[in-house]
Amino acid sequence: MSENLKELKNSYPDFNFANLAKIANVEVKLTAQLGKAKVPLKDILRYDSGTIVLLDNKENEPVDIFVDNVLVARGTIVAVDNCYGVKVTEILEQQK
Repeated sequence: MSENLKELKNSYPDFNFANLAKIANVEVKLTAQLGKAKVPLKDILRYDSGTIVLLDNKENEPVDIFVDNVLVARGTIVAVDNCYGVKVTEILEQQK
């Protein structure tokens, strides 16, 4: 058993983890948000190929990781075999 699962079981002693196997293969939407920008529509209408949009995150700031629109973690952008990925650096504690 992984350390993460042991920790999870300790955090939720009343949860029946045997039922977890029933939903383990359910697909969810995972999103990594690089940053945000608030831009007037008139500016967006002038965008062309090559336009650079400045985001609120700085170059080395962590990116937010969402599962089905719920913020669950933070990470850093990595490149692997000509693809981008996100290395998880922090799991956020969920509000109960």
